[in-house]
Amino acid sequence: MKTKLPLHTVFGQIYLDWSLGETHPMQPIRAKLAADFIRADLGSDALVIEPISEELKPEIRAAIESVHDLDYVSTVLDEYRDGHWDGENPGNAAALLAMFGGTYKLVKSLIAGEIKVGFNPQGAKHHAMKSHSSGFCVFNDFAWAARELESKGFRPLYLDWDIHAGDGVQAMLADTDIPTISIHNGVIFPSSSPTRDRDQVGKRHFFHNPDQHWYNINLTNTDGDEGFAWAMDAATEIIEEYQPDIILLAAGADGHVGSPLADNQFTQAGYKSAAERVVELANKFASGRVLIGGAGGYQPYKETPETWANVVGTIYRGTLGAE
Repeated sequence: MKTKLPLHTVFGQIYLDWSLGETHPMQPIRAKLAADFIRADLGSDALVIEPISEELKPEIRAAIESVHDLDYVSTVLDEYRDGHWDGENPGNAAALLAMFGGTYKLVKSLIAGEIKVGFNPQGAKHHAMKSHSSGFCVFNDFAWAARELESKGFRPLYLDWDIHAGDGVQAMLADTDIPTISIHNGVIFPSSSPTRDRDQVGKRHFFHNPDQHWYNINLTNTDGDEGFAWAMDAATEIIEEYQPDIILLAAGADGHVGSPLADNQFTQAGYKSAAERVVELANKFASGRVLIGGAGGYQPYKETPETWANVVGTIYRGTLGAE
């Protein structure tokens, strides 16, 4: 009988050093609680791994530099500066390297066949652009991950259900053939023209340029589980046509009922249903391979970590994770 490969969840105390202020909606405690909930749920199948080690730091920095402008990387990592905070903040710079490092380690483990499912709660920084930060995101780890996997012969696809459009990943993969699918509320940030049809804002609509490999599925300002299911139906058609052999999932939890940065009404049942759809697609095309990043989530003590644990647990239990 084959043994199911473990789930790797990335967490280290350095994640808690990432801070944009006590009143900021992005609170790092969500990552620790998610790791705790997943470990309690899955037991010995869930291994919590450190995001970074001293010997890996040069490799991780090189990976960041492969997708971002060198001057921008140096400003953040050497001068400890970014527009998201005031002055120099070496703690944030070190945490950012580690957060990217978490995804770096998961990608290497996926390529080596050591895991089929990995989760970085501080991963999928989907608004970060090549030369600047945006939307609480500084380094775009999933844009790097998609490129790295493609360079190793994989056929990746990026799926994003964070309630804010995954504009950074879309922009940073625009020169590739890697599809990006973003399910989002088109009324709120980032409100950029490539992610929505301005004539359809406030309505459910599908927005795609046939000359590009990005697909945008726009929900209304208050859509709940039924709208989420409609969007997943549309995403499924794209995924079935492309047939990826690994799915990169930005599993933002900020569409949850009560989220302070959106008015959408997703519930745990809706997220579980979406995760079950990912299971079906990953098993059909990708031998169960799914890389998951936390992306957004602004109810840090309960709803966000519970949503992540729900999604990750559903995907890990359902996917073909045998050696």
